[in-house]
Amino acid sequence: MVCWKLVRDRVPLELKGRDNIVVRRVEGSELITALKAKIVEEALELICATQRDRIIEEAADLLEALEEYLRIVGVDLNEVQRVKIEKKERLGGFREGLVVYWLDRDTC
Repeated sequence: MVCWKLVRDRVPLELKGRDNIVVRRVEGSELITALKAKIVEEALELICATQRDRIIEEAADLLEALEEYLRIVGVDLNEVQRVKIEKKERLGGFREGLVVYWLDRDTC
């Protein structure tokens, strides 16, 4: 079985000399796919984290991967922030913890 994942740029230096490891640089659509997988991985790790320091670490990893994905696809982080603010002003945030239940739907 082969396991792969996108890692931070300096991680291969820490793994140097280990057996059964190959480091390969990806670009283009392969990098976009790897970043999407990393975003999901980090989001899952964030929601599983329970200690404050782990939450901060995982949030930092998620933010790093998301920012790089946005850069590659040509979306400015400031534009995302602007839309976030507009949506919050128009629809509110998530602070109140409101959950809607659709009683007549099988899926959301």
